[in-house]
Amino acid sequence: MSSLSVHFAVILTLYYLLIFLIGIFGLRKTRTQEDFLTAGRSIGPWVGGAVLAATQISAGTLVGTVGRHYATGVSWVWVWPGLWCGWLISAVFVGPKLREFGAVTIPDYLAARFNSQAVRVLSAIFIILGYMILLVAQYQACGVIFQAIFGIRPIYAMTLLIVSTLVYTILGGIRSSSYIDFLQILIVTCGLLLAVPVLIYHFGGLQLAGRYLASLDARLTGSWYDWKQIFGYSLAFGLAIASAPYEMVRFYSMRDKATVRYAIGVGFLFQAIIGGSVLIIGVMTRAIFPYLQHGDQASSVMAMNVLPPIAGSLFIVAMISAIMSNVNSILLVVSAGVSHDLYAKMINPQATEKRRLLFNRLSIVVLSVLPVWFGCNATPMSNPS
Repeated sequence: MSSLSVHFAVILTLYYLLIFLIGIFGLRKTRTQEDFLTAGRSIGPWVGGAVLAATQISAGTLVGTVGRHYATGVSWVWVWPGLWCGWLISAVFVGPKLREFGAVTIPDYLAARFNSQAVRVLSAIFIILGYMILLVAQYQACGVIFQAIFGIRPIYAMTLLIVSTLVYTILGGIRSSSYIDFLQILIVTCGLLLAVPVLIYHFGGLQLAGRYLASLDARLTGSWYDWKQIFGYSLAFGLAIASAPYEMVRFYSMRDKATVRYAIGVGFLFQAIIGGSVLIIGVMTRAIFPYLQHGDQASSVMAMNVLPPIAGSLFIVAMISAIMSNVNSILLVVSAGVSHDLYAKMINPQATEKRRLLFNRLSIVVLSVLPVWFGCNATPMSNPS
């Protein structure tokens, strides 16, 4: 085994052990379906903010956005202000109202708002279908990472991802997920911050890298996109952040409206650090490896060939943890749609809490397996956020 493989195996094992212990803690605190889906509404601002950031910082960020900067240079960074505007809209208008309402799921809120169970069913179905597609992208990204670094077939990487994420998702629901997301966002931030100075030093400085990138293509250090494209992307991502169900349901687990606002501020801070780091990593990797076959390979190739073994292993674990966080959030949202909004509210309203909790956990298992075939057969991804 290479030095990177050994360090990676040790760090990943320790990481999995820690999230398993947090999952056991969550299991001991979970007695009802509402506990499973809202953590007893006990999450504070720092953990809540980390959860919001970890939910949004996914495979698309550490693989797709790094790849986007690798392919198109610095101008993609102007998409981030659109995301942050979405956070501000969420902080002022969306989050506090949802938390004050005190529902368990987004379809709960919509059903009450429009006084219609048909709205509950339709919104639950749309959420399930939409996020199952997003789940395919996360599986695919995991396959890309392991295949690029270790030559492992994507199906084995996806199996590892599913099993490891299922363990803590099934055990403790939102409570385990929240504390593990806090751990994950710290790992992601540390991994990125370790990579940035190493890359700059490896090439000989930002100015030298800038001149070299301009010689490859002037648009890499200038404007690859026109203002209409940037505005369109920013608007799309900003609206998505302001109204994404897998972000909004996290508000239900927080203590009160003030906690929601503080948590969004904490999430904004993490995203600013991560966005700047991802920009530098993408363009510096282009300077060091200018002719990769696909931009999605940039993160993996950089971690394997430039970073020291410990830092490279931490960076790879950061990528995996970001994917796990996103998969966990998606599974909780879609399983809530199946178990809470369709089963408990429409099919079997008299179901006991024990049966509802069991159905929730079973639906997570089933829904986690369904997208595997699509993840194995999809073309290489390059999601921008």
